Amino acid sequence: MAKPNSLRAVLFDIDGTLIDTVDLIVQALDYTYRKHLGVALPRAEIRRLIGLPLKVQMHYLDDRVAGDVPHEQMAADETAFYAANRHLERIVPEAVHAVQIASRKGYAVALVTSKSRQELNLSLPRLQLDTFIDAIVTADDTARHKPNPDPVLKALERLQVAPEQAVYIGDTVFDISCGRAAGVGVAAVAWGAHLPEDLRAAQPDYYLETPAALLEWVKQLPVINNHAKAKKDDFRPRDECAVRVGAGTGGGSS
Repeated sequence: MAKPNSLRAVLFDIDGTLIDTVDLIVQALDYTYRKHLGVALPRAEIRRLIGLPLKVQMHYLDDRVAGDVPHEQMAADETAFYAANRHLERIVPEAVHAVQIASRKGYAVALVTSKSRQELNLSLPRLQLDTFIDAIVTADDTARHKPNPDPVLKALERLQVAPEQAVYIGDTVFDISCGRAAGVGVAAVAWGAHLPEDLRAAQPDYYLETPAALLEWVKQLPVINNHAKAKKDDFRPRDECAVRVGAGTGGGSS
């Protein structure tokens, strides 16, 4: 876990962290599932899908319906519904301000999201953070997605910051699992998609109840002057590292 004095990079999720999109995403998924599959899911179940890539969400009900599932058309309709109703997005000003302050203090800043680049283009301009962001990782940038570590590892590689010098801030258990598997500190925010009891059960390193608490946490970080550089091998997923170590020691296969 990164401690404030060793921290060199702050990574942020977007949906549910910087932008309140929970109601809009729930509506968009509910509309899509009803239209194409005739399935109405409880709101709580849909909320737990937030944080996964759209492709995964479109396959979620495959084992509950008969016949072919039109995944591509479902994805197109979900995206179109979201675009037509994106006025329902609500920027979280304290969280956006936290991004700005982290950057101004000298920290490397990245956005790590399960949105595709196409989806992100609908929301990113509203944040007006172009000059504060050093790297962005979308679902298009990695073969594996949250809760796997790959998105955070990709961000660290682009920032050239070691895992132990970074923290990832998000609103879902997928964010927590992704960050922890990547070896970074993890902070959960309580105003997003996943319920507080689920977040606490995932045992994040930091638990931030309100946007104001996030802002205050970033404000207390020390000012730094440069970003710490890391070696390329620092960004390998832990399972790959284990394979390499086992191969080098002549250990038995399993």
